[in-house]
Amino acid sequence: MAIRIAWALRLFAASLMLAFMLATGMAVFSLMELRVGGPLSQQRTEADMLLADILPPPLYLVESLLVAHRGADEPVNAALHAETLDGLHTAYEARDTFWRTVDLPADIRSNLDRSDVEVKKFWTILDQRYLPALKAGDTVAINAAIRSLTEAYSAHRAIIDELSVQATASAAGYVEKADKTSQVIFILLAAASALMLAVVIGGLLMLRAKVVTPILSMTAYMGLLADGNYEQDVPHQGRRDEIGDMARSVGIFREAVLERRAARERQQEVQNQSESERRAAEIAASSESRDRVVAALDAGLKGLASGDLRHRIDVTFPPEFETLRINFNDSLQVLEETISHVIEVATAVEGGAHEISSAADDLSRRTERQAAGLEQTAAALDEVTATMRQTAHNAADTQVAVTQGRQTVDTSSVVATQAVEAMKRINSSSREIGLIIGVIDEIAFQTNLLALNAGVEAARAGDAGRGFAVVAQEVRALAQRSAEAAKEIKTLVAESSDSVQSGVGLVARVGEALTEVVSQFSHIDGLVQAMAQASKEQATGLSEINTAINEMDQVTQQNAAMVEQTTAASQNLTRESLTLGNLVKRFQIGGHSCEAANGANPVHAAHQGIDENVPEVPTAPARQALRSIGNAALKLDPLEAC
Repeated sequence: MAIRIAWALRLFAASLMLAFMLATGMAVFSLMELRVGGPLSQQRTEADMLLADILPPPLYLVESLLVAHRGADEPVNAALHAETLDGLHTAYEARDTFWRTVDLPADIRSNLDRSDVEVKKFWTILDQRYLPALKAGDTVAINAAIRSLTEAYSAHRAIIDELSVQATASAAGYVEKADKTSQVIFILLAAASALMLAVVIGGLLMLRAKVVTPILSMTAYMGLLADGNYEQDVPHQGRRDEIGDMARSVGIFREAVLERRAARERQQEVQNQSESERRAAEIAASSESRDRVVAALDAGLKGLASGDLRHRIDVTFPPEFETLRINFNDSLQVLEETISHVIEVATAVEGGAHEISSAADDLSRRTERQAAGLEQTAAALDEVTATMRQTAHNAADTQVAVTQGRQTVDTSSVVATQAVEAMKRINSSSREIGLIIGVIDEIAFQTNLLALNAGVEAARAGDAGRGFAVVAQEVRALAQRSAEAAKEIKTLVAESSDSVQSGVGLVARVGEALTEVVSQFSHIDGLVQAMAQASKEQATGLSEINTAINEMDQVTQQNAAMVEQTTAASQNLTRESLTLGNLVKRFQIGGHSCEAANGANPVHAAHQGIDENVPEVPTAPARQALRSIGNAALKLDPLEAC
């Protein structure tokens, strides 16, 4: 796709500005990340502060004094404490050597030197007094050395406190200076960005003023020349670049035309003035050469107007018009090649449109058959789905009935179990009654014996015991009747117990039978639930299949409609390609005419027959799109079209 220079410049400017803003943003982001007080600097500062809070500083003697006190309290570990003190001394010397090489402010350097004097006193006391006393185990000497060490540490501590305040103030000054430097850098970066943006915008404006505007001016001037207006001077002839060269070439053409006009005027003047015969002859000769040029161009243009693209100007023109002849011949050559390519493309489009039309017709018939089959399948699936839904409903009703039956049987089983328990209680009560009756029988037997003994005693008493004998006789008779009644009741209780035992067995068998029935009902309930679930799932699956079939049916109907539209579009394409072929028949190329070429094409001939039977189809969106594409193609450069 060709892009105009103005749009190319706008696109270039937008891309350049976008890249510039991206680079500026990345630079600002990097400075914000790396500046003092930024995220990375803050993380480093926090890490240093954490390390300073965790570890004792080597230049501070607090840990050395602590180890000396521990040595006095733990003389057993004297060697270990001496080794620890030696390591702390080495660490101090290393850090002291390092800070002596660093360029520090004068006040901080002075305090460091003062602190070093006290520290050296501390280590001298430690090496000369404390460690020998520690090794010797001399407690008095150790305590005296510790007092001296504490005095040296106190002097050192006072200097360190002052030095801490100075170092904190110095660090704050560094941070403030870094912030000011960052602000200056941001200002310089903003100024540089603005300057670069101004340079870019100025360059684009200069490019527009130096290139785009002159080209537009030359385009407008060439339009005036094409309209026959040669009165205005050619702009930009004084430029020393390509636009100036183009303007001077146009100026040569304009001067040639103006010369021809002037020659005609001079010729008229020569005819009026007899003394200018020689000049008139020269002008006539020049006019004759120009007339030959005009005649040759006139013949070529007439041939072009008649559609003959084979015509070429073989006559040599004067030097100032030779370029015009070459350009004319080259233009006809390019136009001939373009028309030839258009013929080939039109023929190919005709063949392709015919094949598309045939394939679309075949596809339309197959799609219609497929749509009919899908419609029948959808109807059958509707019936099967309805049947499966009814089956699922019946299975659900059966499941409810089975569940109710199982609940009834469960209730009967519970009642039977309760009856068995009641029978067992009756049987137990019967046995207890039998025991009670046995006791009554024994009481009656004992009462009978007592009555017999009372009768014997009454007989021995004679008349005095006669009344007592009568009472004893009545008591004996009552005891005998009680024993007989107890025997009868015992017999009845035994018979009842046997009957109850038999009833217990029968009720137990009924309970077992009901339990088996409950088990069978549970199995039937499970089977019915499975059947109901399966029927429901089958109904759901068939419903989904039915939905899918209906969607396929709709899609197939849509495809059928689209195929009909495709058929109509292919027929319109065939008609348009035939129209294009008729348009290019007027041209003659390469030793034969386009009409002869189209006539010799069997596909073209066949399509002519088809086109006669093709009904007129209303203009569809696809046909309008094809026409827009064709119009866009006609606007392309002929060399690109080839």
